[in-house]
Amino acid sequence: MKTAALVVLTVISCSQQAFSQSTAAELKKVKDHPMQYYISLPAGWSAKKQWPVVLVLEAAEKEFEENANRFVTARSKMPFIIVAPIHTDNGNQARRDPKIFPYSTETWDYIDKVGDCAFNDEGIAKVLKEVADVYHGESKVFVTGFEAGAHRLWSIVFNHPEYLKAAAPVAGNFRNRCVEETALVKSNVASSIPIHSFVGEADPYFGPKSQNHTQWTNAKDMAVKKGYLNITETVISGKDHVPMPREVMDYFYSLLKK
Repeated sequence: MKTAALVVLTVISCSQQAFSQSTAAELKKVKDHPMQYYISLPAGWSAKKQWPVVLVLEAAEKEFEENANRFVTARSKMPFIIVAPIHTDNGNQARRDPKIFPYSTETWDYIDKVGDCAFNDEGIAKVLKEVADVYHGESKVFVTGFEAGAHRLWSIVFNHPEYLKAAAPVAGNFRNRCVEETALVKSNVASSIPIHSFVGEADPYFGPKSQNHTQWTNAKDMAVKKGYLNITETVISGKDHVPMPREVMDYFYSLLKK
């Protein structure tokens, strides 16, 4: 497996406007769905143009706000809207815990009724539409997910390539969650969409020498069947099992510059 070097990118400078005096992510609720999400607009945001969007999917730790702000920090002055939905398909622990999830008993009852796959699928679709309509985000987005956050990432890759500009799983789980391989239909739009995995060389759980690394290869093989042709991986020397917001944001920015 080839280890690729990351390039440190020079980012543009722009002035802060609108939305909030702070760049910290703010909690919002979708207008017509119970899903909630964190959002942070970039420096210089205005309603005069469309802005690129990074959809951030949290791992099993469920540190939704903290993880959103990791990407806000890593974004620096790159011109991305950061959006972090509070999704529920990243592990079963802490369900219905109000200290972790801001969802009411009625919302959890609804989730149990329709299932996690449907709740997160319809909720994220609503979030992305609201971000486009209200905050002038682009309709196609960059998506990343660390560890268990990649369950939802892969469901988007396989079920909704029309949402995507690029996908970047980081030490990503893949267990066919919310994906039916027998139902996959090859997508004509998938071939030009980059999928780029990041993993730490010293990651004992998902690194290239670990047993779980097959989750990446299995997902990659399925992506090829779906029609994705631009699939690559970067192994980061010296890194363990950690989220990599800076590496991911630099990668997305390199694609944006092209």
